[in-house]
Amino acid sequence: MQVSVEAPSKLLRRMTVVVPSEKITEAYDKRIIKLSKSAKIAGFRPGKAPLAVIKQRYGDSARQEALSEVIHSSLYAAIDQEKLNPVGVPTVEPKVVEPNQPLEFVASFEILPELHAVQFDLSTLEKQTASIVDADIEKVIGHLRTQHTRWIKADREAQDKDQVLIDFRGTIDGIAFSGGEAHDYPIVLGSHTMIPGFEEGIVGMKTGEEKSIPVTFPENYPAKEVARKAAQFGIKVIRISQPELPALQEEFIKKLGVKTGKLEDLYAEVKKNLERELERVVRLKLKNQVFDVLLKQNPLEIPGALIEREASRIHDEVHPHHGQSHSHTKEEMVQFNEPAKRNVALGLLVAELIKQHKLSINAERIQAYLNKMATAYEDPAAVMKWYANNKRAQAEVEMQILEEQLVEKLLENVQVTEKNISYHELINS
Repeated sequence: MQVSVEAPSKLLRRMTVVVPSEKITEAYDKRIIKLSKSAKIAGFRPGKAPLAVIKQRYGDSARQEALSEVIHSSLYAAIDQEKLNPVGVPTVEPKVVEPNQPLEFVASFEILPELHAVQFDLSTLEKQTASIVDADIEKVIGHLRTQHTRWIKADREAQDKDQVLIDFRGTIDGIAFSGGEAHDYPIVLGSHTMIPGFEEGIVGMKTGEEKSIPVTFPENYPAKEVARKAAQFGIKVIRISQPELPALQEEFIKKLGVKTGKLEDLYAEVKKNLERELERVVRLKLKNQVFDVLLKQNPLEIPGALIEREASRIHDEVHPHHGQSHSHTKEEMVQFNEPAKRNVALGLLVAELIKQHKLSINAERIQAYLNKMATAYEDPAAVMKWYANNKRAQAEVEMQILEEQLVEKLLENVQVTEKNISYHELINS
């Protein structure tokens, strides 16, 4: 077998393989003999037809199968011989094969970029931190109360924060449009869930009142056929309800999962959850800062096949409802290309650095992480059992811990200073 490799670009390889004709003949003869043992041909007992008859009946298909088999085995033998690491499935272009002549084909594929000594040159790094204050705890408790809002019928004009039940019908130039009509539709005024001007137009209306509201669909409205167009919405108010938040009393506090029903225990539980989230975000931000430096100091050309694969994974994570039968369009996938490039580049750099620094999985650290994570749930034992039976979750946690070990290793000789900001600012930045 003769093999030659060209490099049209940094990552693209074109490999020409020439296989002796004897290999094809050998594979063809094996096919014919195998067929002769089971072929059912009129006039002959099963397995007793002469080889000449078998070749006449099955020769063409046997030859094609033999060619496919030889190409496949020769392709991967050549890849091993040349010590190449293809990304994705190679594209094979076979040349016309003449009888008793060698088989020649060209395989094109991308390879992984070569990584040698990955650079990380940093002298100082600013780490953002925060402290949990009473206002942070009270804000969370306020959200919890809002989530358990009771709506009480109000016999007055609708005002901001009310929930109104309405019928509406929209028209553009007097003509109704798809999705522009609904009955008994609930809206919380001031929630900004509707297009600009819609909720504002309902403020001041009374139960049973009807009114026409002029609005303009925004430029970025998902339904392109109505974007930027002026419309009229006929609205009828069916019911007006005002919010009533639950009092911070024993019954409600127990409903939130605090068994004692005491306010101080609710505060303590919320603070513990905030501290857990704060620790996670601080750790994640620090890791991202380090990874940003890695990417900047080690620019990589990434194989297109890996970008496509990662972009598809991100898409499926963002849109799990699409299912396996959903075909990804180019327009749909373009938004995921940049994060996919980043993920793939980081994956390659991190894997190389873990190898360079001879880092290995720290079982004690993983166990400590799992114990801490499980305590955040009502049934820690069930969480640990789920993890023990979930190989994917195990791999994700192991990789997370390895990345944290790597960040610590890279920062050993870096002066890390802390900048204290508010919890809200840190979480949302």
